[in-house]
Amino acid sequence: MMQIMSIMATAVMAIGSCSAPEVIPSVKDEEHEVKLEENMPDSKPDPSEGKTLVIFYSYTGNTREIVADLQKQIDCDVVEIIPEGTYDYNANNYKIGADQINAINANPDKESSYPAIKETKIDMEQYGTVIIATPLWHARMASNTQALLFQYGKQMSGKKIELIVSSHSSGISGVESDAKRLVPDGKFTKSLWINAGNHSNRAALIKNWLTEIAL
Repeated sequence: MMQIMSIMATAVMAIGSCSAPEVIPSVKDEEHEVKLEENMPDSKPDPSEGKTLVIFYSYTGNTREIVADLQKQIDCDVVEIIPEGTYDYNANNYKIGADQINAINANPDKESSYPAIKETKIDMEQYGTVIIATPLWHARMASNTQALLFQYGKQMSGKKIELIVSSHSSGISGVESDAKRLVPDGKFTKSLWINAGNHSNRAALIKNWLTEIAL
């Protein structure tokens, strides 16, 4: 009998000295944790999400009329580009504008190549879409529009960039090239060209264009 009790006591002591069992996560738990990490939202906001900004320059008033009709059809903020000083761009067959365009073309990466414009502070982070409305000068984007894009083009990276060009009759490929040079990482879609022949029908043209670009 004493021998049996001794064996039982030894067994109790052995059980009491055992440490708590180690919990090993199952393969399913590990996979679940990985999936949770993979599904966590990106902390960086999508640059193409946000409000719409319209940037425009107008000398003759045609582009201003286009923007006025655009404002009636979408919810947007508007920034007008205003040159420093007063210029008669009509003089000598638009010589001043031609000289400014030639200066930009000669040294497009140099800030001094661009004409001075009044300071404009724009918080680009709040905008997902930027509409650039500009006249065409000597087959290129108007120099004052280029001046603002030179300042803010890099901040438009990843945003939707829409282009509206006003001209008499010339094609707009040169303006599109300037825009893509100044906003190299923008998401460009289909440009809207409004010229002397269809300017009076601009409201309908804008409406159809907005539908095409899903704005």
